[in-house]
Amino acid sequence: MKKPRKIIAFGIIGIVFLIVIFTGLYINNVGFHNLKLMYTLSTTEKLIVPMDKVGHYLAREDRSVELLRERMSSKGWSYVEQEGSNYYFEKGNEEAIVTLQQWNHKYIIYQVKDNVINIAD
Repeated sequence: MKKPRKIIAFGIIGIVFLIVIFTGLYINNVGFHNLKLMYTLSTTEKLIVPMDKVGHYLAREDRSVELLRERMSSKGWSYVEQEGSNYYFEKGNEEAIVTLQQWNHKYIIYQVKDNVINIAD
């Protein structure tokens, strides 16, 4: 009767080991900093969070285009047009280009060219 217990124990240890390995690989692939941003979006009322200081922002996929247009409009920017994944806005004689990129199934990365506006505030 001792052999089945050893087999079960080794099976459980193997499953735990695989879970730890796959969790580590996921964190390594996504990045710990990005996991914190994803957690912030999931647990707070923030809709857009800055990823870095050069114009990259993270948001959930749902309503991504509407959210961008609302956020830019609230900051005084007018929507001009869309070309592919680029959205063009203008304010007076200034122009802002925001590129949307699908990331990690449920998230969108907004890339603001030349970081002309902070869309996270």
